Amino acid sequence: MLRSLERHFKRALAACLGLLFGSRRAAVFAPGISPRILIIRQHNQLGDMLCVVPLLRALREQYPSSFVALMASPVNYEVMMGNAYIDELIRYDKRDFIGKKGGSIFRFPAFIQRIRSRHFDIAAVPSTVSTSFTSDLIAYLSGARIRIGAGRLDGKDNPSAFFFTHRREMDWRELSGYHQVQRNIDIWPGPLGQTEDGTLEMTLKKDELEEGKSFVDKVKMGFSRVIVYHPGAGKPPNQWPAERFAALADMMSAEMHSATIVTAGPMDDRPVREMLRIAGVHYHLLRNQPIRKIASILHFCDLLVSNDTGMMHVGAAAGCPVLSLFGPTDPEQWAPLGARHRYIRGEGGDISAISLESVAECAREILRAPKDEK
Repeated sequence: MLRSLERHFKRALAACLGLLFGSRRAAVFAPGISPRILIIRQHNQLGDMLCVVPLLRALREQYPSSFVALMASPVNYEVMMGNAYIDELIRYDKRDFIGKKGGSIFRFPAFIQRIRSRHFDIAAVPSTVSTSFTSDLIAYLSGARIRIGAGRLDGKDNPSAFFFTHRREMDWRELSGYHQVQRNIDIWPGPLGQTEDGTLEMTLKKDELEEGKSFVDKVKMGFSRVIVYHPGAGKPPNQWPAERFAALADMMSAEMHSATIVTAGPMDDRPVREMLRIAGVHYHLLRNQPIRKIASILHFCDLLVSNDTGMMHVGAAAGCPVLSLFGPTDPEQWAPLGARHRYIRGEGGDISAISLESVAECAREILRAPKDEK
């Protein structure tokens, strides 16, 4: 109910603001040699955030001496900490301004003032799935001379497009297999660096990597490989049957002499419980662990088998080969890019149609590939 009221309020406010002071469009995109850039991606979806990394990489290559800041939600703030391509990570938590636990709208002006003190030249809001009034408003309030965002998204008008000086017509309806990485890059109206590199990255600190290596070394003791399984997913249609995850873990342990790690988030209790009830193999369970700790462990593992969910992106960003399993979602849009990764999609978009044998065979191919191909 509260979210519905919030949406209606934002739509009404956008309509009023559009009539009162819609922004003029800049005639020419002229960013300068070293612009100060703000990228706003304050949604909570983990995969959406990591798919922005190639845009950040391309910006850094195109403008090597520029100042690049990224705005992220609390959920994704941890993931993007220390990212090699940004100079500042700005945390945006709407609960600071609206919420029962100490939130106050009167804090918002001070937050905006801190943003304006950075003197950004450009504010950009990548939008690939939906638009955000809040993100568009923050771009406007940032004080940036150039503000870039979606004017239309797949044929639908962005009701808050008036906040932008450069309104991009983003339409991929005839390009269903066009990857989310490239969709994020498309927001930029000018030339960029080498955009063919669509790989994801998390920048892990030395002590994090040392901790991850220590954990994996202990798990691997006496085994040839370490395989991680993520049987959960936020959406039930994205969950490969738990009993097949169990059978796969048993099979890989016997054939590949691999140790087994299982990861689980807050919404993964049922599939994880079902997998572990059936599996005969010894396992190490990482339940509700900090995402950076999981990434530091994945960095040293030989394979991650994951449903189509955030962990799939974390594994790829951490540098672990990923075998991702898809149902209704288009893997050509979302599966991690790179030669070391594979995906399988169930026939007719049904993830349960993926056979155990096909997953096992693909896992064998990844594990047997030369190290430099992984």
